[in-house]
Amino acid sequence: MDSPSLPQELVDNYIKSRTKKYVFTRDIEHFCLEVLGQEGYWKQGGYHAFAASIEELVRDGVMSPVKASGLNGRDPALYEKYRIIVKKNVPDPATRQKLLTWFHPLINTSHYLTHFNDYQKDEPFLLKLDSFLKQHADLISLPVITANERSFQVFNDEKWLLSAHGRTFCQRTGLSLEDLRCCETYEPFFYYPGRMPVDKDTVNVLIVENKDTFFSLKGLIRQGMDTWGGCTFSLLIYGEGRKIQSSFSFFSELEEYQNYCCNFFYFGDLDPEGILIWYDLQKNYRVSIMPFTFFYNALFDAYGENAPPIKGDKAGQRYSEEAVEAFLAFFTAQRGREILQMLKENNYLPQEGLNRVLLKELADKY
Repeated sequence: MDSPSLPQELVDNYIKSRTKKYVFTRDIEHFCLEVLGQEGYWKQGGYHAFAASIEELVRDGVMSPVKASGLNGRDPALYEKYRIIVKKNVPDPATRQKLLTWFHPLINTSHYLTHFNDYQKDEPFLLKLDSFLKQHADLISLPVITANERSFQVFNDEKWLLSAHGRTFCQRTGLSLEDLRCCETYEPFFYYPGRMPVDKDTVNVLIVENKDTFFSLKGLIRQGMDTWGGCTFSLLIYGEGRKIQSSFSFFSELEEYQNYCCNFFYFGDLDPEGILIWYDLQKNYRVSIMPFTFFYNALFDAYGENAPPIKGDKAGQRYSEEAVEAFLAFFTAQRGREILQMLKENNYLPQEGLNRVLLKELADKY
C-alpha cells in the first residue's frame, strides 16, 4: 500500500503566489498546516510527504536550494531557504526559427522572441496578417480604406484592429494603420455652419449639450442672430451629451474651418454631469474649451433662486470637485459661490431654461 502524500498542488500554489525571489521552508510548511490543519497534515503524510514535495519541485526546476542557508536539522533534511526559479518567457528553438525567418518582412517579430506568452495569444492574428501581406506584395498600391474595412478583410472581424488588443498587436509588430493602407474614421456630430469672418483669421465655435438648445440656436442663426455677449459664432455643434467625447475628433473633417484659429466654447446643463462633460472633453482632447459664461450667467440669473432638485433619471450623478473647481474659475467669485451652493444643495438648471424666446432677447442687436 502506498504511503500517503501531501498534495503537490498545495505546495506548488504557495510557490506561485509568492512575489519575492526566496521562500523559507518553515513558511511553506506553516502554510500547509494552516490549510490542512494539524490532523489533516499528518494524515496526508506529514513532514515526510512535505519534504518529498519540496524535493520534487527542485527536480522540476521550480526552485533551487540556497545552500548557504544551511539544513533544517530534520529527517529528511531540507534547506532552510530556497530560490524560486523564474522560467524565461522565450520560444522553443523551432518557434524561434519561424519567428526569425518565416513571417513577412514587414512584420517585426522581435517582441515575441522574448515574450512567448504574447506570441501564443497573437499567433492566429500573425498568421492572418502574414497571409494578407504575402497576397498583396505591392501593398503601397492598395487604395486606402477605413480601419474597420481593413480589419474585416484581414482578420474577419471589423472591430478587432481598433480594439485594445488590435492596437497592442500593431505596436508589437511595428505596423501602423498607414502601413496597412487604412485610416481611422471619427464618429460624426451634427453641426450648423454660421457666417465666416471676412477679415479675421479667428472663428468662434459653440458646442451645446442638448438637442433642443441646438435647434433653438440653429433657428436664430438662420435668421441672422449669431452673436451673444459680443461673441459671434461661425459654427454650432450638437454635443449630444457625452457622445461628444468620442465625436469631437470629427471637427478635423470640417475642412472649411481648418485654416482658422478656433476658439471653442461650451454650454450645457448646470449640474455635476454637464460640468463633467465639459471638463472631460477639454482634458481628453487637450484643447482649450471655455464655458460660455454669458449663457450660464443668464441661465442662473433667470432661474437660480428656484433651481429644481436633481431627481429621477438625473439622480446619482458623479460629482467631481476637480471639475467643478475648474469650471467655476471662469466666473466671478460671487457667481462661483452661488453656483457651488446650488450644486451642494443637489439642485440644477437645465440649459433648456434658456428657451428660444430668451435666447432671441439675449442676442446682440446690430
